[in-house]
Amino acid sequence: MITFVNKTYSETGQVKLASRDYRSEPIVEFNLLSDKRDLDRLMAGFRKAAVLQMSAPLKAVTDNPFPASYSDRVRRIGVVNAKNRILTSIVAQFLDGPAAVRKFMIDTFVLEGFTFDQVMTDDDALEAFVRKAAIGVWHASCSCRMGRADDPMSVVDKAGRVKGVQGLRIVDASIFPVVPCANTNFPVMMTSEKISDAILAGQ
Repeated sequence: MITFVNKTYSETGQVKLASRDYRSEPIVEFNLLSDKRDLDRLMAGFRKAAVLQMSAPLKAVTDNPFPASYSDRVRRIGVVNAKNRILTSIVAQFLDGPAAVRKFMIDTFVLEGFTFDQVMTDDDALEAFVRKAAIGVWHASCSCRMGRADDPMSVVDKAGRVKGVQGLRIVDASIFPVVPCANTNFPVMMTSEKISDAILAGQ
């Protein structure tokens, strides 16, 4: 598997309440690829990855390359249960079998609208594939961002206190003012240390 990852320019999404029921999951819209620079870079990244795939060393040990995405079908198959365990073990046997069987299985059950040749020779097909396949990778943040008291878009102050709500703080990646250009793990721990110090200091 070859994957291309880039720091997004499309940083402004939104979170909306789905209903008044607190148990209902919110509506999250990431607005991925709203900045054309992200689309251009992902298309270029796919082409570079494809060049690697078509190089002699990789072609010698791989077969039947195809563009794949984390689709709804893949999500359903990824759920750990007895049915999926049996299904994937059966499919794996066929994929490890003769080349003709493997190609049939990929073309019939894996491909979702785009072949490798299509996305390599047709810019419109590649753009459509990238728009369909692009996903965020675990760094969603900033939905309750920290800001000044006069900032109408901020939710918490510098100590994590929720504006307009007594006795409530938020201490996680949602309070970042902007998405960090790094893994969010350490920034969250640093934020937690800073705000815990503020709580202990009575601030």
